[in-house]
Amino acid sequence: MIARTCLVGGVRVRLLQHRAGGTAVLLVHGNSSCKEIFSKQIPALRDGGFSIVVPDLPGHGESDDSRTPSSTYSFPGYARTLLSLMKRLGYAAFHVVGWSLGGHIGIEMWASDRAVRSLLLTGTPPVRLDPSGVAAGFRWTATTALAGRSRFASDDVTRYVRAMMGTSPALGGYFDRMAARTDGRARKWMVTNGLAGRGIDQLKAVSEINRPLGVVQGIHDPFVRMDYIRSIFFKNVWTGAPVEIEAGHAPHWERPKAFNSKMMEFLMDRISSGGQPGGLGTNGQHRGFHRQDA
Repeated sequence: MIARTCLVGGVRVRLLQHRAGGTAVLLVHGNSSCKEIFSKQIPALRDGGFSIVVPDLPGHGESDDSRTPSSTYSFPGYARTLLSLMKRLGYAAFHVVGWSLGGHIGIEMWASDRAVRSLLLTGTPPVRLDPSGVAAGFRWTATTALAGRSRFASDDVTRYVRAMMGTSPALGGYFDRMAARTDGRARKWMVTNGLAGRGIDQLKAVSEINRPLGVVQGIHDPFVRMDYIRSIFFKNVWTGAPVEIEAGHAPHWERPKAFNSKMMEFLMDRISSGGQPGGLGTNGQHRGFHRQDA
């Protein structure tokens, strides 16, 4: 992987990249996280022959904070940044794997731009962007409420990162430092813009758009209502239903072997089918949930 910096919309975006050209996978991290959260997926994708792009979102990790926070720190704002980034890097088409906030950004990209050939979501409930829609998809606790808080105390950092990752400190506390480093305006405006409806209706998108979509969901997710995920009609979900893994909010970090197996299967299905939907019944209806415990 090569570390790079690209100027996109006046913001210096830091990223890791493996290979130019070819079939690319864009990995998009979550709120108050960073590109290194996908360190356990990179070897599998590299061994699978994929080009890989893993950026830090504006206001996160090593990327610059936005000079226009109210517009950049929104699902459409982040989506514009990433679509511009991939164009600058020379990828005419690519797949997206989005975790948590990254999944919401991914839905925005997947629904609006044909360059996104498929989308794999994890830790992301597709919601209608208004207070009732958000409340339907997310659990509200003192810890999950930190997602929209502009200032983190030291104990807020600890609680939020543990809830996000479901594990003790990793990489020498690196993820704690990245959460503390995150531009607090990114959390504030992401939630404010989402509740105000700035972005597509995600629930409508996944229930109506007939484009390749996968969902791999941790069943012990402290942020997401599993009954909500199970109630959604997905128009074109891979395997006919979301895949469930014995994990929390970050199955790709907590259970990488199980997650990577499903991620690679999903991506290889997209290639073998020429990007066409796979694994559905004749009418695209759910065929029951799939549990992956390995």
